[in-house]
Amino acid sequence: MFSPNWRKLWIGSLVLAALCGFTYGWKHRSENPPFIITRKAEEPPEVKLLRKGRYDDAVKAILDSIKDEKKDYFKYQTVAAIYAVRAVKDPSNREKWIEQAAFYIGKSVSPAPDDSMNLMGAAFGSDHIGDISSQSCPYYEKARHYAQDAMNQLKSDSIFVGDEKMPTQPIRDEFGKFLKSLQDKIETKCANKP
Repeated sequence: MFSPNWRKLWIGSLVLAALCGFTYGWKHRSENPPFIITRKAEEPPEVKLLRKGRYDDAVKAILDSIKDEKKDYFKYQTVAAIYAVRAVKDPSNREKWIEQAAFYIGKSVSPAPDDSMNLMGAAFGSDHIGDISSQSCPYYEKARHYAQDAMNQLKSDSIFVGDEKMPTQPIRDEFGKFLKSLQDKIETKCANKP
């Protein structure tokens, strides 16, 4: 099809074009770096505010970012986490902040009572605030209730988490361990309490 001279010229031109393209790209890489380098993970404003101890501003930033409660319900758990941090940092008002954390955990569950991952997040959050509260028993009971509801939601062999299909058995196993630890806490800390 091609004579040997044309073939050499064609291959030589192709190699030369590739080298020129590579050289040009290498020289201009600082002007047009790869996407991974250009995108620096920026801290959300609420994290910056939280680090500065500006809890009310951090909560306000999250609550202001909620556009549709049915889609953004998970943000209420972030608000609950901020109140839990505040409870730890402010022992004199600890129970006040714990009540706020519990309120926002409940608020995160109400728009999505069938979301097993959200229920499990609520269970872990309630367990955590039970650990830091002087009145832990109601929070442990609530955590157990959320965890049992989450377990009841996991009836199929797999679920979708985002776009990824995951088997439910490992999740059920972890829920089982968590429920066992909650039961142990309830038996040791709440057995003698009304």
